[in-house]
Amino acid sequence: MTGVAETLLRLAKSDDFSERAHAGTELSLFAGSETVDRALVELLLDDDNTSVVQDTAEALIKRGDRAALRPFAAAWHRVEAQVDNTHLTEIADYLYGATSYGLWLDSNDPQRAGLRTVLATLLDDQDQTVRKGADGLLGQLGSTS
Repeated sequence: MTGVAETLLRLAKSDDFSERAHAGTELSLFAGSETVDRALVELLLDDDNTSVVQDTAEALIKRGDRAALRPFAAAWHRVEAQVDNTHLTEIADYLYGATSYGLWLDSNDPQRAGLRTVLATLLDDQDQTVRKGADGLLGQLGSTS
């Protein structure tokens, strides 16, 4: 792991929400390692500030590849699994908002199709949480066309 990623992992645990938000955005570039992915999921479920959630989610969705969507799908499932938790409901709104660009696009739009294609590859992921999150996200993306 690079020194930059290690620094960002430290910032991801900062008491300052703006440092955590910055870390989430920048760590999205390093998605794909177990350590970074675990930190990204925690940032996507940030208890203290939804701007951390929003910035991290948007960076991962914009990147849009399998490595970036794995932690996003894992966080999505954790939120879906606890819908009665008021705080997680608020986080779900921000995660959903990050995908909204794909929801209003025509079902034949290449951006939406690309996001669906990548999510479909996660349906056979080794991590059950990722699989279930990808399935839930595909349900959201498929529900409007």
